[in-house]
Amino acid sequence: MSSITNGHWNGDLPERKKTHIGESPVPSIYRNGVTSAEIDTTAAKNPPVAPYQPGTMKAVVWEGKPYNMVVKDIPRPVIRNDRDVIVRVTTAAVCGSDLHTYHGILGGPGVPYAMGHEAVGIVVAIGKDVKEFRIGDRVIVPDGLEINEDTEPGTELGIYGIGTYFGKYLGGCQSEYVKVPAGDEHLYKLPAGFANELDYITISDIFPTAWTGITRSGFQPGDTVAIYGAGPVGLLGAYSALLRGANRVYSVDHVESRLKKAASIGAIPINLRNGDPAEQILKHEPQGVQRACDMVGYECVNTELEPQRDFIINSMLKVVANHGGIEVTGAYWGAKPSPGEPLISEKWKSIPFDVATWWTKNVTITGGLVEPQPVAPALLQLIQSGRATPSFVIESVVSIDQAPEAYAAFSQHLTGKTVIRFFP
Repeated sequence: MSSITNGHWNGDLPERKKTHIGESPVPSIYRNGVTSAEIDTTAAKNPPVAPYQPGTMKAVVWEGKPYNMVVKDIPRPVIRNDRDVIVRVTTAAVCGSDLHTYHGILGGPGVPYAMGHEAVGIVVAIGKDVKEFRIGDRVIVPDGLEINEDTEPGTELGIYGIGTYFGKYLGGCQSEYVKVPAGDEHLYKLPAGFANELDYITISDIFPTAWTGITRSGFQPGDTVAIYGAGPVGLLGAYSALLRGANRVYSVDHVESRLKKAASIGAIPINLRNGDPAEQILKHEPQGVQRACDMVGYECVNTELEPQRDFIINSMLKVVANHGGIEVTGAYWGAKPSPGEPLISEKWKSIPFDVATWWTKNVTITGGLVEPQPVAPALLQLIQSGRATPSFVIESVVSIDQAPEAYAAFSQHLTGKTVIRFFP
């Protein structure tokens, strides 16, 4: 039996999950992964940039087959608008939301398409009206852009790596190259070289998402916080709350390696395997916690580790204090099955909700999609000053040819956040 001693988790790593039909086998190296320390980030200058040419490139591609990603050659992006920027990707990342696609429950209907919405890279081509960037600049590509049909700055949201859901198709960042429409408004310039590459890639999505989730909960310094989920976003949620002065942060999950990592940053691990997480937390916080955040979403499980989409929202209602705040960062989705999400269901659009407890406790609930742009500049400053090192969530660095196995390893909880290294 595993236990918590002095806030630290004592127990063995979980057994490997069974491989799904069609899922790529996971080599033994993924049990430990490749650490970020093994990547060379000492280069002080960006590499020489060869003239950009049309052609093909390698990309991770979703074909609508659950538990199966493939690496294929697809056309390189081309400049079609005078404000376009093309970026050679040096590092891309696999996000927890990419696993929703991998599991067949989130994705635009127009398969096949390239995956991924997190990238750092080097500018290799620009339209004639681009003013803020030059060929050779090192940049962060944000996960989503606000553009219009002419790919100028606008109000329509486009998200990389998810087909045509949520707006215009932008391609995917798990590719050798990616195009950024209206690049002046969307890209973030970085210092030359490869220092902090793994910290910077978290600015594409997961660090701003976690930080914003804590903000939307109504967080104030000194609050107690319960974070449901200790995957990459949940860990960064706990990290953000602690960095901003939380009194105590409880981290709820059932994967022991994740709980160990949560304890290593100062959070108190709460294991679903030990029973109702709200009851476990209330033993320490009889009045409840001031803030609770769902950083899992609709693939959450209950204490029996069975899927139960309403489990977290109702558990948060139970654990949050009167007049407290609840925030839902994790994705919730329902739709008719399509070629891009064959295992989704329209029934998932709604879940049971304890409205009486919500009403009597006078709890505020917020949530939704997060765009990184509002907080990215401040988080960049935290990284560059050395006050924040969000790369602690990254556990594996792989090549693009290893991406199918990396997806399987991440899905089976054999590794945590995984990045795909293209260059150097």
